[in-house]
Amino acid sequence: MNPRKVIFAGIITALIGAMFGLAVTRIAQRPQRRKIMLVTGATLGFVIGAFQESVQQQKKIRDDDYGDINSWK
Repeated sequence: MNPRKVIFAGIITALIGAMFGLAVTRIAQRPQRRKIMLVTGATLGFVIGAFQESVQQQKKIRDDDYGDINSWK
């Protein structure tokens, strides 16, 4: 696995999650909770992005190792 790709994907989705957190704060009109929503959105974004990239890399490794087992007709 490539840890650089995992971290990069986590950072990018953390930025997207932070934007969602700011949007929720703006929609809910609760400026006192801005910091909490920002941190929560960024944390969830990082976790989801890193997990998704890890799964994609593991799938690619598995496909390279075993190949397509359904192609032997």
